[in-house]
Amino acid sequence: MAAVKARTATPADTNFALRELSFKLSIDQTKFYMQPAKYMPQTRPGEVCTSVGKVTAYQCMEGQRETQACHIGFFDAQFHEVGWHTIRINESVPIFCNSIPAVGVYDATQNAMLVTVQYFAIDHKPAAKPSEIGSGWKRMTVLLRLTSNNGKITVEQDDRCLGNPNQVDAVPDAKRALRRCNASLPSSAVH
Repeated sequence: MAAVKARTATPADTNFALRELSFKLSIDQTKFYMQPAKYMPQTRPGEVCTSVGKVTAYQCMEGQRETQACHIGFFDAQFHEVGWHTIRINESVPIFCNSIPAVGVYDATQNAMLVTVQYFAIDHKPAAKPSEIGSGWKRMTVLLRLTSNNGKITVEQDDRCLGNPNQVDAVPDAKRALRRCNASLPSSAVH
């Protein structure tokens, strides 16, 4: 909660922000914890977004658009923060990341993992009836390469093979796409 509170522009949402599943992982034989989180990050120090609510969707009372991004926090065995990554989604329109439905290992020997995020364009026409809910949502899966150095974790989001954005909506599909891509690359380009 402290890690999110220091980064969010919508303080009222911090209780909601950490409702994704957390995971235990081992990097270079050291135990860490990973916590996916969703919140609106501050784009400048001290930024605040007070939601206007249903009157004007995805608008802050302060004037800026209210969005939400998906993030991954890393913590050591004593639950101290040791790394943070915001998933980059290269859409040309403002988006709202509303879920992290899957996390999986891609290559344990290379400390590579796959994360699937679900999002929608905030200017997408809202659902008029229950059967339309989710019709404008998109999913994409990203490859994250983790490095541990002196107890800190750095994250490289590697979009070379999967692209960004992509329409890979499941971890097994991402694994197959990466194997095909890596098979077509020169051996010096694969890591």
